[in-house]
Amino acid sequence: MFLKVFKYDFKAIFFKFIPVLAVLPVLAILVRIVNLLDATNVFAGMVIVLFNGLFALSCCLLTIYTIVICIMRYVKSLFRDQGYLTHTLPVSKHHLLLSQLLADFLMELISIALIFICLFIAYFTPEIFSLIAQVLSEMFEIVISSEDLGSFAGTLILLVFAIFFQAIQSIFIIYTGVALGHSFPKNKGILSVVFCIAINYGINIINFILMIMVSILDFAVINVEQVFSYVNITLIITIVESFALSVVAYFLDIYLMKNKLCLE
Repeated sequence: MFLKVFKYDFKAIFFKFIPVLAVLPVLAILVRIVNLLDATNVFAGMVIVLFNGLFALSCCLLTIYTIVICIMRYVKSLFRDQGYLTHTLPVSKHHLLLSQLLADFLMELISIALIFICLFIAYFTPEIFSLIAQVLSEMFEIVISSEDLGSFAGTLILLVFAIFFQAIQSIFIIYTGVALGHSFPKNKGILSVVFCIAINYGINIINFILMIMVSILDFAVINVEQVFSYVNITLIITIVESFALSVVAYFLDIYLMKNKLCLE
């Protein structure tokens, strides 16, 4: 039953994403074409600037659009009229929340992948590929010469986990803010925004304190190995913090949906 709920949630979000899937690649193709124009011509230069500006703005708006449709879907499915039907489904609150989380996370991955694909369509050239290959080669040579490839691999793995848990944490900030806001009978939307801002502000304070604690350790960054050590400690703290906050937010959301739910 969980797979059916997830399939329904993902399709509901994805269908709202289809217009973007159609427009952004077309805009990327247009950018590729206009960039072939003679930039020394005043009119052509204006067209080039216009299309490149629109493309950059569209890429930025895509991330915002993805977050907005995920929030709207989450609120509509669990906290508005549709919530009366959703909460009667023969699945647990855990499955309802995990289904929303997985659908939103996959949608964010798709939006990021779409941006990279469109950037490739709009700007990729053999010269850029050669430049990227050269930079990566030089970075790899530095790591190899430091005789600390294991530390580099460990740092890379920690970075992937840190990005993953940070993404999950950012989703739960919104989920928890909305759940807290909708535990009140009135002004649910305003309270949801207030709680989201307050939670985010509180997490930023925690991050600031943790970074001060790390800096107190007073690492003397002398060589590559010590750089990796400092970065690894920072990433480990980030992972542990994001994981802990996500777990707390998850069970708080479950509790609110079970005991404090106030549907519109």
